[in-house]
Amino acid sequence: MRQLLLRVPDDVHRRLTARARREGRSVNAVATDILDAAVDADEGDRRARLRARAGSLGVLRAVTAAAVAPADREQIIAATRGIGPVVDSFIADERERP
Repeated sequence: MRQLLLRVPDDVHRRLTARARREGRSVNAVATDILDAAVDADEGDRRARLRARAGSLGVLRAVTAAAVAPADREQIIAATRGIGPVVDSFIADERERP
């Protein structure tokens, strides 16, 4: 694994530290995830760009979930429809891209 010395404005560091604290993670882990998402966005894959934008905003987090029964799955999917203007704007932006 490589090391990267990165100078960032005090405000960026403060916000990274606050986010890391909220998520119970290290600043390094949060910054690495954000950088990884940004690099993925450059690869031109529409799904990767969406994941990168959501990840950089802290909207998308990797979770492991246990298997659920089909009826429960349908209920979960129904409950997440229209989950908010942020996700809706991601989708709208991506639809406008070539």
